[in-house]
Amino acid sequence: MIENIFNANFPRDEEDRVYHLGIKQGNVANRILTVGDHVRARKIAALLDPEEETGHPIFEHLSQRGFLTITGRYKGVPVSIMAIGMGNPMMDFFIRETRASVEGTMAVIRFGSCGTLSHLAPPGAVIVPSGGYCIRRNIDYFADEQQNPELKDKPYVFSGIFKADDEMTTILADTLKTVMAPVEAKYDFVGPVLTGGLNADGCSFYSSQGRQDAAFWDDNANLLRDIITKYPKTHSLEMETSMLFHLARCARDTQRPIRAAGCMQVFADRLTNSFIGPDAVKVLEPLVGKACLDALIKVKIEDEMPVAGTVWEPANEKRLQSL
Repeated sequence: MIENIFNANFPRDEEDRVYHLGIKQGNVANRILTVGDHVRARKIAALLDPEEETGHPIFEHLSQRGFLTITGRYKGVPVSIMAIGMGNPMMDFFIRETRASVEGTMAVIRFGSCGTLSHLAPPGAVIVPSGGYCIRRNIDYFADEQQNPELKDKPYVFSGIFKADDEMTTILADTLKTVMAPVEAKYDFVGPVLTGGLNADGCSFYSSQGRQDAAFWDDNANLLRDIITKYPKTHSLEMETSMLFHLARCARDTQRPIRAAGCMQVFADRLTNSFIGPDAVKVLEPLVGKACLDALIKVKIEDEMPVAGTVWEPANEKRLQSL
């Protein structure tokens, strides 16, 4: 760390950049596509309008903590593509620090990968959940001296359900179905698009998603069965999307809401223990990435940030303002 940081409660530097993402107001658009993987983010960013059309360069910032922000225009609409890594804590960093850096409504679509618990969504399918919940490893259960007797027999704890934004989810699902239909007809290892179910976020990739590891004490042999018993409509297992829905629900400022939707390409079939092949990923990933951008720009936002002073302000407008 070389810059001076202010406010230990919500750290920022002298230029008002938030601590972990390294961004400030004007760096991130109201419409955001978030992914986990930097490589995936940059592949999708290749679809953004070129500088010759927009009159401004595409903004890119990789923070010291590994958060990648790419902002430009897609079909003329300002959008940001942000790679955040994996897990609930990374989603928390992303949502809170982006919320502090964006004026007006935030519309966020997450594009990730997942495991499936539905025979209707084999590897190569795409899942668009209507809501999600979280599964937490109960650390106290594994302690020598437990402090929560009411949970002494529960190695894993389930949250309630957090809904995705209905309108955004419909837009995303319809867009995906439209772009996927001809590809599904061509390749038997891609599709379908499965909607209407729930996503489960584990607090880890391993124990709280029911993966067996003889090297650790996890008590999760029955976890997949417990998931289906408690929430029979569970279609997918991963680590970020339900946390996104949860944080959107907990955003207090009604004048600056967070709207959220998500989709995941199925990589792992947790019922049969099979995994997606590279040919399917090669076809699926660019298709879904483009569909997410197409869906995102269809979302209407009445209170978008003014263009002046942003990284997507055309250079000729900046020159006019300086005269």
